[in-house]
Amino acid sequence: MAQKTIFEVDLLSIVGARKHATFAAATIWVFIIVAIIAGVNGARADSPLMIAINLASLGAVVWVIVATILLQVTMGIGVTTMVVTAIATLILPFIIPLGVISQASTILKLAGAKTGFAGMSQSEREKITPGHCRGCGYSREGIGLLDPCPECTRVPQVI
Repeated sequence: MAQKTIFEVDLLSIVGARKHATFAAATIWVFIIVAIIAGVNGARADSPLMIAINLASLGAVVWVIVATILLQVTMGIGVTTMVVTAIATLILPFIIPLGVISQASTILKLAGAKTGFAGMSQSEREKITPGHCRGCGYSREGIGLLDPCPECTRVPQVI
């Protein structure tokens, strides 16, 4: 399977998968902090609290692996890279997903959208929606291919 170019991927799907992976990665960090706080406060490793934290952390690791793989599928990443990423995520679940999320952010930025921590605003989504101006998100329906946008005067670039 060959990697896709930025013109072949579904940018709106990347937005959704990126948001899902971001929340999964944030969950891992929350469990790390909770485990540290519980340990500092004297919770023993065999206590019901620590067992519950460890089980929930394991579930979060599975969630982050699935979310990371789904994000890579959406971005058109090759199978070999996905397998390596999944294995690396088992070892470093709090670092590896951040790299994949960063890749997705770069793709969206190259497409002309600004991303935030948890996704992007509706006006930014319109910029990457097919048939809309990449500068302001205005619907280009009924406007000639090389005519400037009536809202921001941006002229589409044809490659």
